[in-house]
Formats: sequence, C-alpha cells, structure tokens
Amino acid sequence: MSDPAVCSFLTKVLCARGGVAELGELCGEVGLPEAQLKQVLEEAGPERYLRVSRDGAACVLALSAARLCVKQVCPGCERLHLCKQNLMGRCRARACKYSHDILSEDNRKVLKNHELSGLNENELCVLLLQNDPFLLPDVCNAYNKGEGNCNQQDNCSKLHICRYFLKGQCRFPRCKRSHRLMDPIALKLLLAEGLDNKMAFNIQTICNYKTTALARELGANKCSSSKAKPTANQEKSGNQSKSIFEQTSSLNTFMNIDPNEGSSSKAKPTANQEKSGNQSKSILEQTSSLNNFMNIDPNQDVKTAHCSISPQNAEKEKIDEICLYYLFQFCKHKNNCNMIHYHLPYRWQVHSVSGWNDLPNGVEIEKAYCDPSITSLLNLGVNFGTMTSLTDPIRRLSTPSSVTKPAKFVMTTKWLWYWKNDMGQWIEYGKQDGKAQGSNICSDDLENVFLADPKRSIQFQADSQLYVISFKDMTQRNVLYQTQREVRRRPKFVSSEDVKMKKGHTAHSAPVLVTLPPPSPNYPSHWDKSALPSIGFKVIDLTKVSPEYINIETLFQKTMKNHVIHRITRIQNPSLWEIFQWQKDQMKKKNGGKDIDERLLFHGTSSSAKAICNDNFDWRICGTNGTVFGKGSYFARDARYSHNYCKHDEKIKVMFVAQVLVGDFVVGNANYTRPPAKSTGTLQYYDSCVDNMIDPSIFVIFEKHQIYPAYMIYYGEEEKKCILS
Repeated sequence: MSDPAVCSFLTKVLCARGGVAELGELCGEVGLPEAQLKQVLEEAGPERYLRVSRDGAACVLALSAARLCVKQVCPGCERLHLCKQNLMGRCRARACKYSHDILSEDNRKVLKNHELSGLNENELCVLLLQNDPFLLPDVCNAYNKGEGNCNQQDNCSKLHICRYFLKGQCRFPRCKRSHRLMDPIALKLLLAEGLDNKMAFNIQTICNYKTTALARELGANKCSSSKAKPTANQEKSGNQSKSIFEQTSSLNTFMNIDPNEGSSSKAKPTANQEKSGNQSKSILEQTSSLNNFMNIDPNQDVKTAHCSISPQNAEKEKIDEICLYYLFQFCKHKNNCNMIHYHLPYRWQVHSVSGWNDLPNGVEIEKAYCDPSITSLLNLGVNFGTMTSLTDPIRRLSTPSSVTKPAKFVMTTKWLWYWKNDMGQWIEYGKQDGKAQGSNICSDDLENVFLADPKRSIQFQADSQLYVISFKDMTQRNVLYQTQREVRRRPKFVSSEDVKMKKGHTAHSAPVLVTLPPPSPNYPSHWDKSALPSIGFKVIDLTKVSPEYINIETLFQKTMKNHVIHRITRIQNPSLWEIFQWQKDQMKKKNGGKDIDERLLFHGTSSSAKAICNDNFDWRICGTNGTVFGKGSYFARDARYSHNYCKHDEKIKVMFVAQVLVGDFVVGNANYTRPPAKSTGTLQYYDSCVDNMIDPSIFVIFEKHQIYPAYMIYYGEEEKKCILS
C-alpha cells in the first residue's frame, strides 16, 4: 500500500513540471533513492503513475481518476464542481454560475478522496487536462456516427477523434475512427485550446495505455469465461492465428496502427487475408516487432508493464535543446550529455514512422523561418503555421534563448519579436523603418516575459497609445480602439559561415570580446556571484553583523519585540530579479521617467516557501490573506500583521520580506481584481491598492512581477525567563 502523503507530493511535483518528469529528475526533486521511488510507483500502480520510455529516458506521467462534473449543482456527487473556463484561464463572466474555488468544502472532500489535497489550481489544471476529456475540445458527433461523414471535413472546429478512445474505453481492436491526437489537424485544435505539444503527447500516451490495457482485460475475460480446455486441434495454426490476432489487435489499438494501412478503411479483407495460415504468419511477425518496439512482454501483467511509445532514434535525446558547449568548442560529457550535439544552433526535423529525422535543406528552411513574412515553403512542402511538412509534424530544435544565458555564450538563439503594420510589413518591436520609435518595449523585453509565462498578456505604450500583447493568441490589441494585429516571434538568422566565424573567434580568446551580446543584467552588488543559477534560486545565510541582517532585523523588531530571530536568508533568483527589474523599468517609463515607489514589506503565508522562492508570489496559489481591499497578494508594513498568517502550529515560523513596487496606489475594494483606472475614460491605472491613503500599512499587489521575494526570516517566540523570589 503506497503512502497517500508521498503520492500526493509526487503528483504535485509532476504537475508542476507539466504532468511528466524524467525518473532521475523526480528522484532529486522528492529526495528519494531511485530504488525506493520505483517501489512507491510500483505500489501506487499505473492508475496513479504511468512509467514510459521517451527517447531512451525513463519518464513518469501523472494519472488520476478525478474528474469535473458537467452539471452546475449535483448534491452528493463525487466529482469536482469547478468552472471549466476558469481552469483554462478563459472565464470572463462577472457573475459566473460555476464555482471558481478549488478549496470549497465539496471540492476539498473530492481532492482528499483522490489524494490530491496539496495541489494548487495550476497543478490541478495540468492533472485534469491530461486525464479528463471534458477539458479537451469537443469531439465531432458527425464523425463519431455511422460512416463518420462530416460535412466540414478538415475545416471542422471539433476533434475528429474516437470519443471512446479519449475516455480509454474503445473496445474495437481495429477502430475505423482516428486515435491520433498528434495528427496535424487534431493537434492544431488542441494548441488553439491552450494546450502545448508536450501536454498533447502526454494525453496521447495515457489514452494509448488505457486502450491497450482495456484490450488485454477484455482478452483475459474472454479466455477465462470458457471452461472447456483446449484440444490438440486448437493448438493448430487456425486457432493460434486467432489468439495472436487478438494480441496484435490490442497493440494495434495502442499504437493506432492499421495492418492494412494504405488501403481504405472500408475495404473488405481479401481471400488470402482470411486464410488462417498466411494471416498467422504475418500477424506473428507484426506482433513480434510491435512487442520489441513497445518494450512489452506479452505475458507481463498490465499493471507492471512499462511502455515505450516514442520512436527509437539513434540519438538518445533527453532534453530537446542543442548543447552550447559542443557547438562552441567542446562538451566534456560527450555521448553522456543530456542535450543534443549538433553542428548548428538550430535543427529542423520531421516526424515519421521511424521517429524524428533531419529535414534536408535545413539552412534554407531556417533562413525562411527567420523572415516573419514567410509562412510556408511551397517547394519543400513546409508550413510554419501548422509546423508540418506535407502532413507530417515538424519541429525546430535550437540552443537556449539569448536572454537566459550570460553574454559569454555566443551560440545562443537571439529571438526577435515583430508586429504587422497597415502595409502588411513586419516591424521589430522597438524599431520602425530602421529608426527608434515611441514604443517602450523591445524584443528582449518581450522574450524575458514570454519565457517566464508563455500564456500571459502584457501592456506597453507606444506614443500616446496603450496596447496589450497576448502571448497565447500572438496578437497585439489597441486598448482604446480595440484594433488587433498579428505578432510573430522569429529567430535571428545565423548561417553556417557565421557559426564557423564565432568558433574561430572564441578559440583565440581576446578578439571575441568585441562581438559579444550586451552585458548580462546587473544583480545587486551584495549578492553572492557564485550562487546565480540559470534556473531556480539559491538561498544565502546572512551573518548577524552584516548591514543586510541588521536592517531586516530592525524592521522586524519594530512590531515583534517579543519574538526572537533565529536566522535570516537572502533569496537569489536571477530569473525573478530580471523580470522584477524589467517591470520597474516599464513602470518608470509610464511614470515619465520618475522613480517608482518601492518598499520592503512583510508577507506571512502557510504555503510552500520553496514554491514562492522559485515562482514568486501568486495570490491564486499562495492565498490572499483576506480580500477586503481586493483579490491580490497582501503585503504589510508591520511584521505583526503578517505574523497572523504564518503557520501557527510550527515552533519556528517563516516570514517573507519582499521588495515591492507599490507605485501609485488607491484605497482598495473587495471586488477589485486589478487596480482601478485613475479617472473615468483614461487608460492610466493605479499600480496597487492600500487600506488607507494617509498612512497605508497594507498593500495589495495584483501583478506578481511587481514583487521580488528578497528574504526569509526564521523566528520564534522569546523564551520566558523564570524568576525565583
């Protein structure tokens, strides 16, 4: 029996990583040896965790039986009652009739029953997306009836997928309806719904597994229902053919392979195909190859089967990113490197039966892709909009984005952002006809924010107009006139000669300095320069005599004299710091170049400190500490106020000290989900809300990029001295 607390934490970690993680990474995240983690996964079974092999790496997917209820009110229901649109981040109703509260009394019971109590809203959304078909785009009813004739065909806005396959309930060994979610047309609908390729592949994997598991279960039940023992005649090829056919059918359903592929799905089998001898031979060969491909023992129990559904490339990829060190000069990991070794900073591949294979004319494709006005290459059959070559999916692998690495890495990918003007021309942000324009945003600004959250929208100003860019829809909208324009993100072209030249320069040290990109962001001078991870954060203990420690201690003790500080740590998260500085820059530009009101404020929470250090404060996840002045993250001038929201069942409590860009503020209101406009009809908004304007002590922040989690204070009550008289 698996430990519910351990399983709940495992699921949380997996969902925080997009629903899937490599086994090795999972071990490090949960702090368990691989053997012990495997035992936990084995005990929980494939109903909770599906172990698969992807490109040679052992991975784990999160599964769950938790589902959304399709009814508004359903007393005694064992399903979650939540707004589907809100989970997907699309609910715009002012008074939605469906619940938005994952921690309502009924929902809390359901989550507890499924051992999911520790999940936040984002993690729950990931888990439901890859397990509950109700959150996917609707399936086409016409396609799922009779001969599957849909008048819309490829233009249909609904999925042309077997509805039973999505539920893991398809009983037809040779279903005539599609089981391919990675088909370009189906994938396009999924991407439009807000899913990404990774999530779509996760769903395909889970549905495949459930379908083949059902086929095996049905086969086992069929065999056990027959009481008669097999006779000698039944050992002959005719009946052997039948049993093999059942086994192959389930595998075909799993992989969605038609033995007669290439012919019409309506075509009847030929006379030769119905002869048991020949059919037995062909099916035997097919079963053998499929079992090898899937890494499944035909006699292995379904619960312990580890399926390998990904194509077997000669190159064992773990991370779909090109290794900078190999490209630059030398990778010390050689064949053990978990990144891709390639001679260019980009690589174009097409997916076929044999897996991902390099496309010919890769440099030509890259050059076209770097031009934002080009959407396809007709001579090569490549479509950048659908990312397909004819009908096969394609992908572009590349080195990391230039904004994520220090300047010394000259082989990173420089991404440029463009918008389309009235003349149909694509203009890079921050430029217009080669000249600087009134826009207060550039490609690097957009790239930084996009990588931090690819689904968010951001505001910027150009001349006197305010605009909103939606990364999800890749559009730019004028807030006043509501006009909308296309936005594109394309890399800066690098030729083979450019790569050779950069390699030549870096090999001879000094000359390369003049060709480096702009310097990396300036981190605070008091930060430990040896603790600046490219991803995540580092925690540094402060000495009690340091100015930092004394400053934070003084602020804390103003209202917490009966408590003693045990430890103060500094949080160093380069990614969050860069976004915080970018946000400060944007606010300063909007403020006419004047400095922004920035304060050190306290925040008490019962949420995971690690999650805040890694991903920043988010009131939807960390809680709101009340909603009197608006639905946002609450920060206090006085530590005493924040103390009320720390975990009271712990002897040593933790309180955050954050750098907060409070900017221009106004008295808040419980109904606010963002600061109000400064005056009717204006496009200028306040930056935060407060409890009162004269002497504010509570600040409500709605935009997490206005916050940087700077310190953690570990403290407890002062021990009372016993005085003997």
